[in-house]
Amino acid sequence: MVDKLDLADASHLVTRAGIGAEWATIKKLQGMTRHQAINKLINAAMMKPKTPSKKMTPWAVRMNMYKAGNPAFKMKMFKMTRVQNDDLKIWWLSHMLETSSPLIEKLTLFWHGHFVSSLTKVEQPKLIYKQHLLLRQHAMGSYASMLKAVVRDPAMSVYLDGRNNKKDSPNENFARELLELFTVGHGHYNEFDIKNVAKAFTGASVNRFREQYAFNANEHDFSVKKVFGKNVKTGDDVVRVLLAQSRTSLTIAEKFWNLFISDSKPDPRYTQRWAHQFKRSNYNIKILLSAVLNSDAFWSPRYRGQLTKSPVDLVVGSLRTIPSKLFNKAELVGILRLLDQDLFDPPNVKGWRVGHSWIDAETIMVRSSMVNKLTRGSMNARVNRGDQFPNLTPSEFQAWLLPNKAIKALPETPGKVRLVRALVLDPMYQLM
Repeated sequence: MVDKLDLADASHLVTRAGIGAEWATIKKLQGMTRHQAINKLINAAMMKPKTPSKKMTPWAVRMNMYKAGNPAFKMKMFKMTRVQNDDLKIWWLSHMLETSSPLIEKLTLFWHGHFVSSLTKVEQPKLIYKQHLLLRQHAMGSYASMLKAVVRDPAMSVYLDGRNNKKDSPNENFARELLELFTVGHGHYNEFDIKNVAKAFTGASVNRFREQYAFNANEHDFSVKKVFGKNVKTGDDVVRVLLAQSRTSLTIAEKFWNLFISDSKPDPRYTQRWAHQFKRSNYNIKILLSAVLNSDAFWSPRYRGQLTKSPVDLVVGSLRTIPSKLFNKAELVGILRLLDQDLFDPPNVKGWRVGHSWIDAETIMVRSSMVNKLTRGSMNARVNRGDQFPNLTPSEFQAWLLPNKAIKALPETPGKVRLVRALVLDPMYQLM
């Protein structure tokens, strides 16, 4: 028997494999088979973002201003950086609100939280922007290609001190995160591996005038090193060895469980199978994504309502679901910052929070305030994309907006606006 998507199924897929429960997209997918709907989302054309409105000052110019010894120049550089940082955040937020391919945004955001770097540490908006384009380019492509590109990425080199890794004084910061966060994961390597990976990457640097990767042979340790029992000389050799490890594909498969299935501990009955398919496909991200979205776990009633909405899912997703003119872009960036998902500025090398940890005594107040403002006044006006609430029964409204039945009692007085407000303010709306 072929499973065709009903309203609840289509909303479930659109919400988890995108940002928000857009009614137009849900209606397009409703009635399709799971396989057809998933293929439509995965193979959707990428909407290219506009160029940021403000030009980003080159690194060399910034350094000249900083080293000039003139306090006024230094203060001007700091102010300029702050303005350009904010503009970059507004630029990405704007694209997430407008894009016709939200799955690409969801994955680009995921990879940004996986390959972490930040404006605060790097202090070069242009480098962060270039890294963002790299992650976007590979978001649904090859993880192997993305990893190879990231190890030579200037922003990553600055963020994890890779450019300070020299043969006479190896810096282990990048090596440690390459193993723990990007590939095999904590507990699957030792200090010996870290030291040898660091040595293999010595000499890697950044040309600040060209703003690109540079290799200094005079600072590279050309000796033969052992990593996981294999001989390596260079960083490229290390990447090859790490991609051959089954734990690398499993690390990504487990993260996809927490991105698409549940906040709970990943179920190895699924993740091991996904990891095997992922590695066998030479790290084709579409293959992994298809396996996850087509899995019984993804469609199981057991896991509906078991993912906590990230701030982006809540803020951007709500505005893609129920367009509103009550917020300006700078305000939305500020709300995301208060909710601890400051775009381009994860708090540490491990990235942003995950799962239930998104909600605490402070953030729940901000989250509640945001959805309260969203549902203020008449929400049925034609705004932004000209959307209006569809004519649905109360149960259909629930299937559209909530992953499970509302926790609180719904209003008895009829009215679509009143009902939508009650559903959006229900605790179940914080989940998906």
